[in-house]
Amino acid sequence: MFDPKALHHAYFIEGEREAVLASLDAFLSEGLGIVRAGHPDVHYAIYESFGIDEGRALQDMQSMRPVMGDRKVFIVSTGAITNEAQNSLLKVFEEPTTGTHFFVIAPTRRILLPTLRSRMVIIAHESAGLTGDAALSIDAKAFVKMSPKDRLAAVAGIIEEKDKAKAEGFLASLITELRGDSLEKAGPVRAHAVKEIVGLSAYLKDRAPSVKLVLERAALLDLG
Repeated sequence: MFDPKALHHAYFIEGEREAVLASLDAFLSEGLGIVRAGHPDVHYAIYESFGIDEGRALQDMQSMRPVMGDRKVFIVSTGAITNEAQNSLLKVFEEPTTGTHFFVIAPTRRILLPTLRSRMVIIAHESAGLTGDAALSIDAKAFVKMSPKDRLAAVAGIIEEKDKAKAEGFLASLITELRGDSLEKAGPVRAHAVKEIVGLSAYLKDRAPSVKLVLERAALLDLG
């Protein structure tokens, strides 16, 4: 999964946290001779949502000199990253301090802005099917044809889990379905629905969005 002789400075790993972490631990140990537990230059943190304050803290930490050796490793596991945090990390992920490597673990790459995604190596871990798009139990095409009542029932599982990554992935698949070949051919009703859902997707990137309000709003839209 990683080449210790040509290690990139920033990776985004799509998959289930514990499975990805096990793979990372094996790589750090076998590839770099680093044991994560207790190592002063390996920083691991779990966030429900990674915000601007966390982004600034990461910037400060990566600028410090390593305590041992010549590498610093940051492992961040999160379900969502706010737009503000992603924008704050653009320069850091493009030009980190020498010997610094970032590994971001999340259920789906859909949480990334294109600008940050372009600065990272994206890896789909073998566990990605448990968390990413394949894990979504809602078929967007079928969802569009459902009654509002059935749509509310369909999104109930994601609402109960409060899973922002799954909610964001579902909305992205719904936008794709509604757009079809082109938004111009979709008609005014679908075009309006797409605009609404894009706004809902943006709201999900806020620090503490309500998955319930977002998905219920999407379920009650006129989808044409």
